[in-house]
Amino acid sequence: MATTLHEFTQVLDPKMFPRVLQIQSGIYCQGKSCVYEMFGRECSLSTGDLLKVIDITITRFTAQTSSNTEIEIPVEFPGLFKLLADSQPYRSIQEIADSLNISSHRLSQPVFLSGSEIQLAQGIIREGDSFRITAVTHELNGGRVQCELLHREPKFCFSLSFSQQGHFTECQDNQFYTLKEIAEWKISKACINLSLC
Repeated sequence: MATTLHEFTQVLDPKMFPRVLQIQSGIYCQGKSCVYEMFGRECSLSTGDLLKVIDITITRFTAQTSSNTEIEIPVEFPGLFKLLADSQPYRSIQEIADSLNISSHRLSQPVFLSGSEIQLAQGIIREGDSFRITAVTHELNGGRVQCELLHREPKFCFSLSFSQQGHFTECQDNQFYTLKEIAEWKISKACINLSLC
């Protein structure tokens, strides 16, 4: 099925890299070639050429003001922003793992409130307990997230399977971030970097 590059990037799962694309059609200039600007160099791409998608990179944000005016803000914008917690709860750990870029970096360790009690072999996560997700491990049958329960002494670490169901609400974060930090942590779909095959 044919799709535009923009449509493709909206549904691309970054975990599926690399992906090879074949150009089927495009905007053509001077015969059969289409000229693109890539990293300050021009290159010519033609129908039938293969591209390998190796990464997704956010280059700009399109924002809507309170007066419904759309503006574009480059990711290098020097301002600081506060993230508002998503009021929509996540229904499973899989949903969280698919939605957020979680890593060992502090900015990539979201905090969630459990809306229901979870029984674990090493203890109980009570309704209303908050926990930080510190790592994700992918396994053949799904995966797990490593977590740390907040506000409980002694320190209590545990893991949850992707299949764990529940009512997980993102906690409000009082930190300030650049757009670049937000793009690398919260946003997973944007434009892509390409390499020629």
